[in-house]
Amino acid sequence: MGIDIIFAVIMAFAIYKGYSRGLIVAIFSFLAIILGIAAAMKLGAAVATYLQAQSGMPSRWWPIVAFLVIFIAIAIIIRIGATLLERVVELGLMGWVNKLGGILLYGALYTIVFSVLLWWANQLYWLSPDTKLQSVVYPYIEPIGPFVINSLGKVLPIFRDMFDAIQEFFEQLAHKIPS
Repeated sequence: MGIDIIFAVIMAFAIYKGYSRGLIVAIFSFLAIILGIAAAMKLGAAVATYLQAQSGMPSRWWPIVAFLVIFIAIAIIIRIGATLLERVVELGLMGWVNKLGGILLYGALYTIVFSVLLWWANQLYWLSPDTKLQSVVYPYIEPIGPFVINSLGKVLPIFRDMFDAIQEFFEQLAHKIPS
């Protein structure tokens, strides 16, 4: 029951966000996150070295500052592009398609994130068997996140076997903890 209520709240938020932002901004926001992380991971060390050299102050915080600067810069650039494209779409009277698509995309993204969180909670034994049995949506939602991430692993090697490795970690941890 608690899982169902949380899921309903998440879906209500997804509907609001999808309607207010639309498909174009949703897609570009998703791309901004992926590209921002990728660029920040790739360029972070070089930018941190540059910032340290320019400031003359050594600090262990420069990599974090560099990551945030790159991530935010990429996100802003992509967001500007999304806003311009969205205005063109609205001029073509396709605003309702944009909003409906946004609702569907945000609903899918939030469902995937919630599924991953449910999977983690289950691995950490935070969900009692009764909680899972009382939920109507749990058996349908819980396997979605691992399926999507493992499917992404076929395209993006960084995601390959991610859930299997984490599950193996939890199993090894369970054997080390005394009952």
